Amino acid sequence: MTIRVAVVQQDGNPGQVRDNREKALSHAEEALMQGADIVLFHEELLVGYVGNLREIAEPLHGPTTQAFTDLLQGTESLIIYGLTERDGDDLYISAPVVSQHGVVASYRKTHLWWDAKGLRYEPGFCKPGNRLVTFDFRGHTCGIMICYDGDFPEMTRSYANLGCSVLFWLNNRNSRGHGEVVQLASGNSMIMAVSCCCGPDEQGRICRGGSNITGPSGQLLAEIWDQEGIIVHDVNPEDALAQRETNPWFVGQRRDLYQ
Repeated sequence: MTIRVAVVQQDGNPGQVRDNREKALSHAEEALMQGADIVLFHEELLVGYVGNLREIAEPLHGPTTQAFTDLLQGTESLIIYGLTERDGDDLYISAPVVSQHGVVASYRKTHLWWDAKGLRYEPGFCKPGNRLVTFDFRGHTCGIMICYDGDFPEMTRSYANLGCSVLFWLNNRNSRGHGEVVQLASGNSMIMAVSCCCGPDEQGRICRGGSNITGPSGQLLAEIWDQEGIIVHDVNPEDALAQRETNPWFVGQRRDLYQ
């Protein structure tokens, strides 16, 4: 059975929470009208990198999660979005998975970007998560990672070892095109839905986006650059799992050596 995946590429618009939320709701509604089963947005969709992060961060079950929950009423679809999460005194870069019933799962970024000064020195603002997160959709295991996480090939491989057939990768950087995805997908027979923002960032630098949907052989299924928009493609998780059974770069692992 196929899953219709939609990836939304939206301007970062740092710090403008209400505007970002309203635009995202409009994009999500459009994706649902196109029959999307799972809609993916970019990392830190609402906030981005701003100095008043703590003031405008939201709790997991806050207004944006509730707005997406309301939008999903009467559907079996899911929305995955980038949340700057406030949990008591702590902040996390998170990715909730939302259904018509509320939060299905939520992943907290485990690798925080440290090779920067100022607003993008993430350990100065946020705490890291400490576990991988999977969720089930129609009997298929799916995984989530955020930006810097995916620069470690161990992440995608670990999700493949957990039986994931679809991996959702949220980003907030200048671009994350198919060229950075193809090896991860083909080496693990993994379907990958990859989001990134576009438009100017907090320093006025233009982000090109490059959001894409990539198949389990590394084939490009859909991609968008230099503009806001939605890409949609039907994927078959069973194909990914079948390919993985004969993938020499996956089957040949010596997992007993990697403990």
